[in-house]
Amino acid sequence: MKRSHAIVCSLALLFCGTAASPQSSEKGAVFCRISTADGARYARQSLGGFHLLDKAPWAGGQETGVLMASNAVLLPPAEPRTILGLAGAYVDPAGDLPPTIRWFAKSASAAATDGDEVAIPSVLSSLKVEAELVLVIGKRVKEADVAESGAAIFGYAVGTEIFGSAEDYREITGDNPGREEQMLAAGLKLGDKFAPFGPCIHAGVDWRRRDRSLVIRDASGKVRVQYRNSTDGLRRSPAQIVADLSKIMTLEPGDVIFTGTTEAFVVHPGETVVTSITGLGTLSNAIVRPQTGGNRE
Repeated sequence: MKRSHAIVCSLALLFCGTAASPQSSEKGAVFCRISTADGARYARQSLGGFHLLDKAPWAGGQETGVLMASNAVLLPPAEPRTILGLAGAYVDPAGDLPPTIRWFAKSASAAATDGDEVAIPSVLSSLKVEAELVLVIGKRVKEADVAESGAAIFGYAVGTEIFGSAEDYREITGDNPGREEQMLAAGLKLGDKFAPFGPCIHAGVDWRRRDRSLVIRDASGKVRVQYRNSTDGLRRSPAQIVADLSKIMTLEPGDVIFTGTTEAFVVHPGETVVTSITGLGTLSNAIVRPQTGGNRE
């Protein structure tokens, strides 16, 4: 799905700029992936533009000496083999969460970033969206303790987790509305571009004390939904999350983990979702009807 606008560096600097990353052993190093004439390239972002790397930053990528100017188009900042999401990761005032986190997978085709349009599948009439902190893995990790897992986290990004609802799917397809099953809900998280993240990856910053916000604007630009919450509500630290998941599967460099939220919101065709985390940037994604087949009036 094409982007609604080319994402140029003037916007990227507003969204990803190093000035927004206050604490860091690397002074808040910011890494992106951009489109060039030679294909997709990783780069370090500075106020002067994008410094191209010879490979991914978590693979020891070095600057090539080439500086891309302000009109570079941003791509998803990693190429994840695995995209994972969490449920029950935030403190619930009602106190009815399970004692351990729950996780699910999204397809690799779910990767997207700022400016990408997200098409509603033809078997759904709407989607649900969430504002989430995203962890980006920088080292291979399996059966790791908390210290090793913390060292395996390369950086953090903004994420918008997107999925369909089972009730909506059943209504559109004529499926039995009384059927009790768990697989359908997991399957409706697998849509294309259902996991925008970025716009860049912030390495060496503190994940705590950051506001997560989500705004939904209708087709006229009017704000319909506003949500705000803090990353401090995570029940487990990112290092603990990675350690728990490493007991189930091997995490590879470039894999990403959406860490969950406290609330999801319905979004309709023609609306725009804007997700932000203090100091980490902003994602803006338009929700559209599918371009081919299954369009509904």
